[in-house]
Parts: sequence; structure tokens; C-alpha cells
Amino acid sequence: MRGDHIEAGAVRAAEPTVDGKASAALSDDHAPIKAGFWEYFFGGGKRYPSRYRFVEVLSVVAYAWVSWLLAVEIYSGAVRHPMVLWLVIPVALAAYVWADFLSGMVHWCADTYMAADTPFFGPKFVKPFREHHSDPLAITHHDFIEANGDNCFMSQCLLLPGYFFIPIRETELGTVLGLFTLLTSFGMLLTSIAHGWAHMAKPPAIIGRLQKWNLILAPDHHAVHHVAPHRTHYCITTGWLNPLLDRARFFHRLEKALGWIGIHPGVDAGIAEGRARD
Repeated sequence: MRGDHIEAGAVRAAEPTVDGKASAALSDDHAPIKAGFWEYFFGGGKRYPSRYRFVEVLSVVAYAWVSWLLAVEIYSGAVRHPMVLWLVIPVALAAYVWADFLSGMVHWCADTYMAADTPFFGPKFVKPFREHHSDPLAITHHDFIEANGDNCFMSQCLLLPGYFFIPIRETELGTVLGLFTLLTSFGMLLTSIAHGWAHMAKPPAIIGRLQKWNLILAPDHHAVHHVAPHRTHYCITTGWLNPLLDRARFFHRLEKALGWIGIHPGVDAGIAEGRARD
């Protein structure tokens, strides 16, 4: 298996470029989104239609609303328990690492289990991940809702229990757990954004610096996942955990363990090829 020295070109070599010098020009399906507030947030240009657009919009709205409610609870808890302010930085770091791990779990599940025609989860989660291997550039032309709606939807699995079941105001531990929950959801939201930046030929200068410093997913690091059969480097928020998880064969062992209880991977040529090599 190739290491992290693989260049970002391993991902982008197969991608069409805007100026057409590396390959053919963008197709109509992948034409850039037109500039403008409404086009960026609610669709524009030649983006493909989504059957679940309403769910995506509702998920983004719900994410913003529940995050605000949780933030209010955390603020009230911090006022009552000011000592927790000393823990903001370590909690933020732990949440960022946890978000990276969750991104790997979701990515691995979508690449390995179910099928593109599985009701709801197939079109929403499985199909986009698997098609991304053959069309890495498409992610850079999604509008905000399409790119982040799914992550906002999944974040509710953290935000809603955190808001309703954690005693955030009452105890110091509750305030810390509430903060961890909120910051983890921020990391989950960043995942699709950072993933898209890793596929951009020329990201903004500040983003390029963050990638160079490995504070967000770097293109050369993520390029390893795009080498067939796409069985490593699943974490796509920062990628910090990929060397550890891959060295421990974490996902391979987890797949074997699930197989013992009758949960087997879906039938897919790409992952079948990789499984045969394991």
C-alpha cells in the first residue's frame, strides 16, 4: 500500500480542470455553481436535482437552531461554573479528534455496507461516497445545502440528545459534556467542507496554509484513499487518525467482527477487490 507521499495529483489527475488544459472541459452536469447568495445556499448553475432537497434544507435549519439552543445552555453553565473555561482548549482538541474519528466511521460504513438503492440511506449516504471515487471533482461544485445537508442531518444524533439529556447548566461536568458535543458537531460540519477543499485545484490561500499545517484534511494525505481499492485513510476531517487506524487495521478488524454476527459488506466490485487482497 502506498504511503502518505502520494501526491495530490493522484486524485486530481483524473479530474477535469476548469481551463481544459489537463483534460476535457467541465460537463454540463459539473458546471460551476453560479455566484450569488441564493444560488450558493439553495442551488444554482447545473447542480443535479436532489430527491431529498427538503430534508437537506430542513437539516441545515435544524442544525443551526439546535446548535444555538445548546450554545445558550453552555453559556449559562459557564456563568455558573467559570472553572470550566480552563478546559475549553483541551475539550476543543478532543472534540476535533473525535469528529475526525466519526468521519472515518461514517465514510467506512458508506463505502462498505448497504447499497446505493437502500431506501433513504442509499441515495443520501452510500451512493455519494461510492460515486466520489470515480468522480472526485463533483464535490467541489456542490452548493452549501447539498454539501453539508447530510452532515447536518447526522449531527442531530449528537445535538438533540446533548440538549435534552445532558444537565448542562446544573453541573460542571454537564457544561463540559455540552461543550464537547457542540464542538464535535462543528467538526462534523467542517468535514464535508474540508473534504471539498482537499479536491480543489486552487483553494483560497488561507485554506492552503491550513492544509499545509495539517490542521484540516490535506490533498496529498487524502489522495491515498483515492488509490484503488479505497480501503484506507477513511477519516476526512483532519486525517490525523488515519495512520493509527490503518496501522492497527481497525476497520478491517471491525469488518471481520461484524461478519461474525452476520453483518456482511454489500456487493460492490471495488470493495470486493480490496477485500480479496486482505
